[in-house]
Amino acid sequence: MRTSILAGPGDTWGIPGPQFVWLYLGLAAVAVAGVLLWRRGYTAGPSLRSARNLTATQAALINGDRRLAVYSSLAALRAAGAVESDKRGYLKQSGPLPTSASELDRVIHAVTKNGISTLGVVTHGRVREVLDRAEAELGNEGWILDAAARRAVRSGALVVFAVLAIGVARLVAGISNGKPVGNLIGELAVVAIAGFALLSVPRVSRNGRRLLEQMRREASYLSPKQSPSWTTYGPQAAALSVGLFGVGAFFLADPAFAQSAALQRNIAQTGGGYSGSDSGGSSSSCSSSSSSCSSGSSCSSGSSCSSGSSCGGGGGCGG
Repeated sequence: MRTSILAGPGDTWGIPGPQFVWLYLGLAAVAVAGVLLWRRGYTAGPSLRSARNLTATQAALINGDRRLAVYSSLAALRAAGAVESDKRGYLKQSGPLPTSASELDRVIHAVTKNGISTLGVVTHGRVREVLDRAEAELGNEGWILDAAARRAVRSGALVVFAVLAIGVARLVAGISNGKPVGNLIGELAVVAIAGFALLSVPRVSRNGRRLLEQMRREASYLSPKQSPSWTTYGPQAAALSVGLFGVGAFFLADPAFAQSAALQRNIAQTGGGYSGSDSGGSSSSCSSSSSSCSSGSSCSSGSSCSSGSSCGGGGGCGG
């Protein structure tokens, strides 16, 4: 028996349940796809064609965080014989600065004059000032997304939540009208998941990650897999090794110092980078879970009205 799509006298909002389910599915798919396309422009980052290579500090900030940036600087100072760790695990000066020392190297070398823990270095005011400027520069250039940019990207999820609100209103009206709403509930669940997934915003722009991968390929000889000698390549290469490939490079090149100075192993994956998102999840999870909704496949699986077997006549489980 063919189901009529004409509105009946008892249809909620004057729209038959089966028809609303398909209309709502299309609206949700368009909303999610539109937000994803809009986000793509915001999170792309600058063009790689005119990009310059990152410094070791910048690479560490993209690959990991401020702690990894400090570790990369310590790698340069350690390779130059400028710092050492005492029996307490405190860092202290053991020699002059290398001639190629960066601003962060100079500041860290200065704050270790009287002995200081690694955590103390990371949280020291002068070190934080240098890292503040480095992060601001990366944000201005578009390699990372600063707080304002992440808020702007996150606001796109409001479109999806607006669609969710329409569905919830229909759900309430359908229940009040005594209509079956099973398929509509399934659609609302998928839209809600997509909306919350879109609240997850990557910390690093897409081209920022690509630039990091490009630099890793160019400096593959500094990978821990190659067991590079920091004495041979020099202090700045040591800093770049840690910045690009993670703290594991430090533990391989100088395990005694790394353990004595209490360097944490889980700052970044050696050779695999660091996936950061200000909601605590992976940035890729947002796009993957959301894109599955935009394609319609995962949404329609829970919302199809074609069979009508579980809804009975007329209502279509769409309120």
